[in-house]
Amino acid sequence: MLPGVPIIVVLEGAADDRCVVRLSPIAELSAALHALNEIDHHPRSRQWADAVAGAVDRDLLERAAAWAPLWGSLRARFLLPLDDRTDRTLDKELADVEALGVAHLVAMCAEAIVDRDRTLRYDRLSRDATVVRQFLDRAAHLSPERLALAKRLVDDPVSLRHDLVAFLRAFASTGFEREWRSLESALRQDARRRCHDLERRGLGVIADLTTTAHEHARPRRIVFDKLYDGTAKVADQVCLLVPSVHVRPHVTIKHNAGLPIVIQYAVGGTDDVSYDVVRKRMLTLSDPIRIRMCRWILREPHTTSDLARRMGMSEPQVSRHLRRLREAGLVRTRREGRLVFYTLDAESIQRLGGDLLDALRR
Repeated sequence: MLPGVPIIVVLEGAADDRCVVRLSPIAELSAALHALNEIDHHPRSRQWADAVAGAVDRDLLERAAAWAPLWGSLRARFLLPLDDRTDRTLDKELADVEALGVAHLVAMCAEAIVDRDRTLRYDRLSRDATVVRQFLDRAAHLSPERLALAKRLVDDPVSLRHDLVAFLRAFASTGFEREWRSLESALRQDARRRCHDLERRGLGVIADLTTTAHEHARPRRIVFDKLYDGTAKVADQVCLLVPSVHVRPHVTIKHNAGLPIVIQYAVGGTDDVSYDVVRKRMLTLSDPIRIRMCRWILREPHTTSDLARRMGMSEPQVSRHLRRLREAGLVRTRREGRLVFYTLDAESIQRLGGDLLDALRR
């Protein structure tokens, strides 16, 4: 795990009933809109995105792009559940956004627009001209689109909210409602399974949501490998687990004070590889001998003796390099009688980078 930037969910002192699993149409809609805007990062959403491109009119797609900073790398908090009530319809969740106090709305929008710049006092945007100037300056440095949205927020937050909710309703009716109906059964099935796991095993099941989360003791806590750091206590804030399809490959975690902790996770897991594993694989492949060995075992399976002969090395030397590749999860083995054949795991290499795999194939 990358040191210094975890999100920590503290379980110490919290009862198991402090964690609730529920579906959230607005969370899935905003995850889908994020995937639409960043489709290269969300290949499993491409089929839906292609269908949307053919079904949704150009004006609505342009409006989606204009609003995109609100569901970019840092999603606005009101685009996930604002309370821990049982399953809510999209209309009810949008009504919650409409009922949100203006100061809270402004702070949540602003945080998303400037990608959580911690030097800004979001709670003072409605009354402090200096903070407003800092906010607009920060947005201008990020992009023209973010600056335009920032100006709208400062000038008339009520009008901005009205237009945003109108857009979300319009987009949902043409580009999302059918998708939600197709996903809902799988999401409910996963939610039931998580509820069962919570009843059997307690809060520790939170660590099962992604391979980048790990449970630690003293105090008991779940540590998530994320870019932003933060700490939340389940004893103080109810924790909502929200299953999702379009959030993959991410895990979205929100822990604003006074609101539930929300963890939106990918159904079936994220297939994420932890930072430690990626780092280990890159270090393993920094050795030119192992790179050459990878090229041989990518072409076809080889035994240790085959590789020793082809590479002009001793078998113990080859074995040591193969062990490093195996420990990094970069090779597969197949036994035929007394012989063990080694093959490069092309999928693991591909996940490190397509250019690397192409270079090894040359």
